[in-house]
This record gives sequence, C-alpha cells and structure tokens, in this order.
Amino acid sequence: RGMPSGEKEKTGRPEPHEATTLLADQTEDRRVEEQLEEAGIIKAPDGGYGWVIVAASFFANLCVDGVIFTVGTILGKLWRKKYDANETEVSMAFSLLAGAYLLVGPVASTFANTYGCRPITIVGALVAFFGFVMSAVSPNIYLVYLSFGLVGGVGFGLVYLPSLVIVSHYFDSKRALATGIAVCGSGIGTTIFAWLNPNVIELVNSMVDESSEEHVPSIFLCFTAIVALLCIIPGVLYKPLKLEKEQLEQVTKIVQEYEACASRKNSLLLPEDGLRQDGVARFDANRPFLSTLELNAQKKGQGQQMWSQRDLAVAVARESLAELNRPLSRADIFYPGSTAALNERARAHSAHSHHAVANAEVTGASNFCLSKIAIDAVDEYYDEEKTTWHANLIHTLRSMLDVSLLRRPSFIILALSGFLTLSCFYVPYLYLGNHIDRVGNYTDSEKSLPISVLGIVNIVARIGCGYIADRPQADALLVSSVALTLAGASTMAVPFFTAYWMFIAYCIPFAVGAACFAALRTVVCAELFGLEKLSSAFGVLLMFMGIGALVGSPAAALLSDLSGNFDLSFYVMGGLMALSGVILFPLRRLAVRENEKEALELAALDNKGL
Repeated sequence: RGMPSGEKEKTGRPEPHEATTLLADQTEDRRVEEQLEEAGIIKAPDGGYGWVIVAASFFANLCVDGVIFTVGTILGKLWRKKYDANETEVSMAFSLLAGAYLLVGPVASTFANTYGCRPITIVGALVAFFGFVMSAVSPNIYLVYLSFGLVGGVGFGLVYLPSLVIVSHYFDSKRALATGIAVCGSGIGTTIFAWLNPNVIELVNSMVDESSEEHVPSIFLCFTAIVALLCIIPGVLYKPLKLEKEQLEQVTKIVQEYEACASRKNSLLLPEDGLRQDGVARFDANRPFLSTLELNAQKKGQGQQMWSQRDLAVAVARESLAELNRPLSRADIFYPGSTAALNERARAHSAHSHHAVANAEVTGASNFCLSKIAIDAVDEYYDEEKTTWHANLIHTLRSMLDVSLLRRPSFIILALSGFLTLSCFYVPYLYLGNHIDRVGNYTDSEKSLPISVLGIVNIVARIGCGYIADRPQADALLVSSVALTLAGASTMAVPFFTAYWMFIAYCIPFAVGAACFAALRTVVCAELFGLEKLSSAFGVLLMFMGIGALVGSPAAALLSDLSGNFDLSFYVMGGLMALSGVILFPLRRLAVRENEKEALELAALDNKGL
C-alpha cells in the first residue's frame, strides 16, 4: 500500500522539463475530459417526460407538506382530550414528525443515489403509511411519538429528498422553472389540507355518536395514512434516465484512443501506471471522469491481468459511467437554478467567485464532482471489504455530511441561522389558532383560513425566489436576511393582535420569510462555499434544521404550559427567527475574508513547492 517498487521519492519543485511535460499532460487530460463528459454524461432532457416528473414531484410535495403543516391544528386538540396530555406532550409528536423528516434527508439522498429515486420514494410512502396506521391504534401518547413522529417522519423524508433530486436530474437550463413548479406543491398542499382537514373532521363527527368520539382521531389518522400512501404514485412515475449503448461504446473508444497515444505514466488502464511517482493516485475534482476511470481500473486490474485491453476498457467504462451518472455525482444536484446562472452570479459577486466556479469555469473543468468511488482513500481499493454495498453507502453519506465545513465560522453562522429559523418555523402553523380564539368565537374552518393564506403566499413567494435564483444581480443572502428578520418581528407582534384580519395580514411577512429561507438556502450555500461543497453544506444544514424543528414546537408549548398562554411563546420564537435573519447580514463579508485567507495559504504552499 505504499509507493510502487522501483519508484523514487521526489520532493521539492519539478525540473523545468518535468514542468513542461506536466503542463502538456494537463492540457491533454482536459481535452479528453471534455470529450468523455460530452459522450458519457446523460444529458438532462429539459422537457418531454421531465414535465411528468415535475408533476409527480409537485404531487409528492403537496401530500407531504400538506400533512406536516396542517395536521397539528386538528390532532393537537384531539390528542389532548384522548390521552389527557398537556400541550408540551402533544407537541412532541409533531416536532418528531418535522424533525425526522429533515434529519433523515442525508440518508434519503444516499439511498436515492445508490438505489434510485423510484424505489426509495415508494418505500418512504409505505413507511409513512405504516407509521400513521400504527399511531391510529396507539394506546398512549408515547407510542404516538414512535409511530406518528419517528416512523411517519422518516417515511416522509424518504419521499421528500428524492422528489427534489429527480427534478434536478431531468432539468438543467429550465431547472429554475421546473423546481419552482414542483416546490409550489408545498404551498398548494398547505392551502388544500388547511381547508380539507376541518371538513374531514366534521364529516367524521357526523358519522359517529358521542360514545365513539374517542375513535375520531384514529379515523382521521387513517385518512392521513391514505394521503401518505398516495405518494406511491409519484414514486412509480420517477423513471430513471438511462444510459444509451452508444454512450458506452463512445467512451470505450475514447479510452482506447487515449491509451494508444499516451505515455505509460498517463495510462488509465494499467493500475500502477495510473500512479504518480510518489505513489498517490492521480485523481482530483477538476478531472472527475478520468479520475474515476483510473480508480475503477485499479479495482478491475487486481487479479484480472489476463484481460484484453478492449475488455478492460469496456468494464471500466461501464462502471465509471454508472458512478458518474448517479445523482450525487452532480455537484449542482441541489441547486435550484441553472449552473450558467450560478456562474454569472459568481461573477456579479466577484469577491468570492473563485469558490463558486472553481470547478466549472476557472479551471475549465466540468460541474461534475467526484463519484463516491473517487472520494474513497486510495488504499481502500486494495481491500475487498471496502467495496461492499454498505461501505459505498457510508462513503456517500460521509460526502453529504462533510463536517470540515464546521471549521468555517461563516458556515457555523449559516447553520445556526437554520437552527433558529426552524425553531420558529412550525409554531404559527400549530398555535396561531390559539390566539385567534382570544379575539372571537371562530369555527375550526375559520381558524384554518390563515393557514391556507400562508400556503397561498408561500406559492407566490417561491415563484419570486425562483426568479431571484436565476438573476445573478439579485443578492439571495440579503433577501433571505431581510425576509427572515421581518418574519420574526411580525411573529413577535402576534400577541398584540385584536382583530381577525390582523392574523390574515400576518401571513404575508411570515410566509415570505419561510419561502425565502426554503428556496434560497442552497443558492446561498453555493455562493458562499462553492458548488463543489453544495451537497455537503446542504446535508449538514439539514441536520441543524432538523434539530431546530425537534426542539422548537415543544419549547413553545412548554412556555405556554408555564405561562398559561402563548404570548411568551410567540415573543421568544419570533425573536429567535428575527435573530436568524440578523446574524446573516455580515455573513458575506466574513466569507470573503475566509476565502482570501484560504487563497493566501494556498499561494504560500505553492511558493514552497508543495
């Protein structure tokens, strides 16, 4: 596992003739890399069956977010009565549902990357269905935590992430439009179910007598389980993009031509020839296709020395194409707009453009990051145990949760903002009706109207955020900061409302803030930390958001139990959301300083010849 025998260890700067050779090799590699990507990477259709995918993703978002954002107002009251539970105990079930839904995100992405979006979405729908059915027959609130909260949340998380990924796989230049339509399902689902749920409860109440009232929440949960089961439909429609036979043949031909004209040092197919003189494999993010070919050749070459060059080239090309056409092999898979727009955005904010386009534009390389095979340490390729399916899953998950980002103060601030935002995010959906009760005697349908308005405003705001994502001049970070600050401040004002129309008006700033946060978070991550770090940043951010969702609603309920009303809850949670926006204002300047420091350190290393 060290240097190959017969190799000399070299240190310091390369000799002039070696530098010239290295530059020529890099130029040739870049040309071949472009040919390989043009031939081997599946092109996004940007239409056709892609619009069926958009409709399916829209429906999945409608069902998942429609349930998560609205069932609390119905089930909270029913469970308090059925289980003789207080507000804090009941809120734990909803926080577990929302928290598990977000926390399982990186795992869901990993499974979708390995097995495909279709089977994972179908499994997620079945898991959520099972969880909700089990909660319908739970004899106490603690089993509801497990079935409704954890199992239901995990199921919905397995539906949600593949529904994002599949749209990005089918669209590139029209991605902003396609993603915008798909995520509008969240707002429309909230609007529909906020109106539908009270009517379902009214229908159930009309069908049971007073002696059977305790069965009302169980019947309603069966309705919710059916909604979850409907997510099988989009799962079935998530048809994966297929690699054409001609693509494999073309890549194999390019590899053979490369071998025919390259020196032994640059061989792709001979494992040891694919190593530098210091024994380190020649892979990096600027040449992902060649790197993956080399590393797969190292694997295939072990114990297969009798293979012909043609057979080895076909085998290596087939496995490499499978790896590089997985969703997470695309660095921009979580970016809601086109990468062309991202490059223009990076130039518009030139102080940190070297991060945002480091792989795509400055080096002339592609927007495809290394597959999970290329992420592994080189010596792991010599250990058969490291190539098992669970090892591949672990490596992919590790790439989604790159904790090295936590060494950057700017990312810690962004993650903290996500935690604070989600702490307040679900509070109005759950408890706004309690404040409405104080200003008049309103029906459940009337108390659900503000939730419907939240959904409608969310739709409009998300469309506006899609416009911002594809407009390089728009400052996504500033928009998010202002929107979150205003949303938090308006939440703090809720206890002072004295008329019904004020609650309707409140929905506008809060829904805009929530939509801007949800729609622009990946744009901000790509701007500040670079496209190559987007998947990792999004994965870690989901973890912080999930923890925020876990603690937020129970904390608000606890404050209510202690104080006797929800005034303090809205003061504190609104203050946290406002703070989440305020701490983002200096974030760009801090990120620029970090990038400048990093550039100076790299320059110093270059000068030392390392």
